[in-house]
Amino acid sequence: MRMSTSQPRTLADDLRSRTDAELVELLTARPDLVNPIPSDMRALTTRAATAPSISRFLDDVDAVHHYALRIACALSDAGPTSTDVIVKATSKDIGAKSRAVVSQAVDRLWSAALLWGNQDKVNVITAVRDQVMNAPVPSWPPPTCSAGAVADDEVEAQAALHARRTLSVIEEVCERWRRDPGPVLRSGGLSTRAADALADSLGIDRFELTCAIDVAHAAGLIAIGSTPDDVGWMPTEAFDAWCDSTPARRWAALVQAWLNSGSVSSDRPLAPDEHPFIAPWRRQMLLALTDSRGGCELKTVVQIIDFRWPRRAGKKRASVIETLWREAVLLGVVAFGKLTQIGHCAVEGVDVATMAKKASGHVVAESDHVHVQADHTIIAPGPLRPAIGHRLREIADIESRGHATVLRLTPTSIKRALEVEPDADVWIEFLDSVSTKALPQPVAYMISDAARTPPASRPRLTAPPEPAPRRRFRTTVRPAVLDRAVRVLRAQESRESISPIPSDVDVPKMESATVVAQLRYSIDHNETIHLTHVESDGSTAVLLVDPIRLGGGSLTAYDHHAEQVRTLAVSRINGIATLQISA
Repeated sequence: MRMSTSQPRTLADDLRSRTDAELVELLTARPDLVNPIPSDMRALTTRAATAPSISRFLDDVDAVHHYALRIACALSDAGPTSTDVIVKATSKDIGAKSRAVVSQAVDRLWSAALLWGNQDKVNVITAVRDQVMNAPVPSWPPPTCSAGAVADDEVEAQAALHARRTLSVIEEVCERWRRDPGPVLRSGGLSTRAADALADSLGIDRFELTCAIDVAHAAGLIAIGSTPDDVGWMPTEAFDAWCDSTPARRWAALVQAWLNSGSVSSDRPLAPDEHPFIAPWRRQMLLALTDSRGGCELKTVVQIIDFRWPRRAGKKRASVIETLWREAVLLGVVAFGKLTQIGHCAVEGVDVATMAKKASGHVVAESDHVHVQADHTIIAPGPLRPAIGHRLREIADIESRGHATVLRLTPTSIKRALEVEPDADVWIEFLDSVSTKALPQPVAYMISDAARTPPASRPRLTAPPEPAPRRRFRTTVRPAVLDRAVRVLRAQESRESISPIPSDVDVPKMESATVVAQLRYSIDHNETIHLTHVESDGSTAVLLVDPIRLGGGSLTAYDHHAEQVRTLAVSRINGIATLQISA
């Protein structure tokens, strides 16, 4: 924290006296303050003191920051205090060895303008007090992973094994649902009975099935489509394109879909548990593992998250983290409590192609040949290319799974294949082409005999792609924007020359009940939103606001364009679109 001989009277005076570098630190720590760029210091001060903006900052700082703020609030209740007193009181409660960390936290809180003044007279922004009044004393030293080291080769091999299994589950489920679509419940999702039957036939547990098909749905591989009699869950055209790609690419596509998902697997497949903080909690879980050299237990990961991001700690988050952990293991993102290479790619935010390139060296090569035996069994010594595996599963039933898969030709399975392709010679030629030796005569005879009374053909069903999710605007703070923002605040440039907010905002129309629900949601989760508001002259304006309170038919919100807190009649609001702010 800077040394100053003069004491600013207000937060506005404090911000005006800060250097350009200190303003850049503030705007970097709180990127929402620069979207859109405030027209002057007064507007910046108003925005920086609003509860939604403060909440966003507190969501990303650790327990030491929260407790230091709580102490600062208590010490400055009757008047300004000093940074030395705050640091001494906070470190006394946490532990003497925490003093350096506490001092850094207090400096950062001043840089982010939650504290203002000089070292001898420090004040706390009023809106902070209610948000940190119950902050607990942090554990010290901070929790860390302490499990033993695991060889990287073992980690990657285990991850590839789990990923390969998940890929196989998705392939088999989609193939089955192309013939016989999964039943869709009125409330959405797949019935428990259908899920249990499917899991039993695949020889896996319910959660593994649920995770696999939920991720496939998130990746656009599964959707609801029409059948001749009803609707059902079935693969989309994207599934065929996915199968045509390399195994590493298929793996990376699933991981990317999992990362972007706003939900977590629930007890019922295809009816995931949605929550606005699932995506951030997923990232927190991965970040907690990035600094670990050895393995880490789930319990320790939760403790690390609770220390580094205490704002949402509780049973709900712990439960979600546990489920996300199980999903990460099945997808090969985590193995033996360590982040895998594809997991590190996920943290770094690389694209699917780069992620696939990193994963390619660890994926078991797929085979295009099998052993067809005279006793009507087919042995696949390893994972098969999807196109070959798909056709084999059409004409034969899986008898056992493991490192090698055993399939058996039966009259029923051959009839099933003939429903798709009635020409027996086509199937005989296919088996002969993938067999490591000449096709045994009993196998060819069995297929020819079944074709003497060909069954009725059955269509291969495909669902249309689901509509893209509603667009959520994301803004970032670039160095060029920060530089120009400082120039605006110093009155060296007009704000109108910069427009980091999208100008073509598509705000969907909503029913009044939906508007109220969305406003409550935005208030609870500190969202910045665009809303359409009917003005007094009858025109419709698109406003950019931070909702603060809702009650009595009115919304109290900070209007970014008017740069002041306004009260809006909820009856005049007919649409809302969320804006995501990120550093």
